[in-house]
This record gives sequence, C-alpha cells and structure tokens, in this order.
Amino acid sequence: MTSNQFFIAGLPAGDSKFSLEGEEHFHLARVARVKPGDQIWLTDGRKKRMLAEVVSLKEDKTWLLPVRIDEEKLKTKLILGLSLTKLVTMDAIIEKATELGVVEIIPLSTVRSFKMPVDKLSARKARWERISRAALKQSKGAVLPVINEIMSLSAILSADVQAEQKIFLDEHSQIYFRDILIETKPASAILMVGPEGGWSQEEREALMSSKYRGFSLGSRILRTETAVVSALALISHFWNW
Repeated sequence: MTSNQFFIAGLPAGDSKFSLEGEEHFHLARVARVKPGDQIWLTDGRKKRMLAEVVSLKEDKTWLLPVRIDEEKLKTKLILGLSLTKLVTMDAIIEKATELGVVEIIPLSTVRSFKMPVDKLSARKARWERISRAALKQSKGAVLPVINEIMSLSAILSADVQAEQKIFLDEHSQIYFRDILIETKPASAILMVGPEGGWSQEEREALMSSKYRGFSLGSRILRTETAVVSALALISHFWNW
C-alpha cells in the first residue's frame, strides 16, 4: 500500500531504521490505519520524497525502513504574488497553489485588497503553512511553497524578483493568457494576481513599468479563486508537467 504520504521535518540519510513521531505518527496509526509491512511516502518539502516500509507501530512512534528516494523536478520555478482576498478564499488558493507546483507565495497588500488586522497576520500565516503542508501530502508532491510575509506591491516591484517571465492577470489586456504558454518554457516565472476589485490603474502602470506583461483569461469576469486556479493549471500543464 502506497496511497498515503506524510510530512517529516527532514528526510533521514542512509538506509537505517528511523521513526515518525507526533501528529504524523498519530495520523498514520489512528486515521490512515497503516499496518506493518505497508509502504508509505514521506517528504520534507525540499524536492525529495522517500518510499519507506512500516516496520512496527508503537504507542508514540512508527518505525520505518527506507526503500528509495525520488526527486520531483519542476521545469519552471513558479512564484505567485497574490493580493489579499477574503480569508476563506485565501485558504483555498493556498491549497490549490501548493497542489499545482508553486514554489513561493507572496501575499500582497494592494489598493483594493482585503484588509487584515496586523495582529492577525502571524496566526493567518501559520494557518496557511498548515494548509500548504496538508495539500502537499494529499497531492504527493515534494516541493513545499515558501509563504512569505505580506508585502506591498511597491515593495515587491522594488525588490526586482528575478524571473525569466514576469506576468500579471489583467482583465483589460487585449492579449490572451494562452499566448504566453506557447513561448519557450522559462526556468522561472512570477505570476501576479490582483484582488477581487482588480488592479488600480496606477498599479497596472507600475507593473508594466517593472517589465511585467499583462494577460487576460478571456471576456468573462472570473472570481479571484477561479482566475488563479485557471492560470496556475495552465502554467503547470504547459510548463511543468
């Protein structure tokens, strides 16, 4: 049985027996009901997955034996700059972005973004990291996105993120998103997505001045979560998978 994947802080080196403890052990033993002799996947989110065989289950830990290690090789390092939106929407997007191979997520404060109290930001970031770990386990991926602190649009543009392709979703653009997908696959890309109310004119101009290209997903006005997942799915299909 290899249907389960679990998260571990660091994959062990060598071929010696090792243990899985804490919450992941509890999930393996009590929820997934894995048995000795079963094989499971483990990842630490740093590109590698380990196939391991369950040797024994104790009250506080599961003993495992390494079988092999695989490496997930994403062809395009994809960064998502995501303007803050409603909390339930942010949660869903973080989950789907993880499933679709995003390696870094930058929450953005923009003119029309959802306003979040400063004292809530730390707890929310911790929640997003938990959601991302769960999504990585479910999707059997091996790259856990880095979730950054919230940045203003001007700050990220000033930082001049290094990426071969710099793009943003722009409902006003006359160029369709599909047009960029047939170009040469980039080694790295950053996708910027605005809030539910869209980018302000000043923000659009700032993005274009910073060499970001705006693309439209079509004539319909999509919800933020629909637009993000659609764009990431297309990128993943054409550039990564």
